[in-house]
Amino acid sequence: MPHLSKIVVVVYALFNLLIAYTLMFDPGPLDAQYRGGAMVPTREFLWFSIASFHVFVAAVSLWTLRMTRAADRRAILLANAGFYAWDAATQWLYWGGRVGLAPADLHVNAGVSAVWAALLLVVAWRDGVR
Repeated sequence: MPHLSKIVVVVYALFNLLIAYTLMFDPGPLDAQYRGGAMVPTREFLWFSIASFHVFVAAVSLWTLRMTRAADRRAILLANAGFYAWDAATQWLYWGGRVGLAPADLHVNAGVSAVWAALLLVVAWRDGVR
């Protein structure tokens, strides 16, 4: 894997760990962006569950740095890109307005997901060119 691609994967993993940390220890500010009133234990648990998923995503992404077969790395990176592209698309097309996100928050949240999807596609492509 090219050096710059490795850096992108590490930053991506750190980004996911930062999301996980925020959702585990201080989900209130994020939760407040959404329509739904005061946070109840059930929603707090849902945020924690999402955080656990982001820990898994970070771990699997970092695992690609130790893989020797580019095809295996690309499959994982493309799956991650697909996840973030799906997240961006569903926020812009449906969920953003349905859950009451302010337009600026919606575009930032979905835009960040779209950028990560694009970066991961570039990393997967570059890994195959090598």
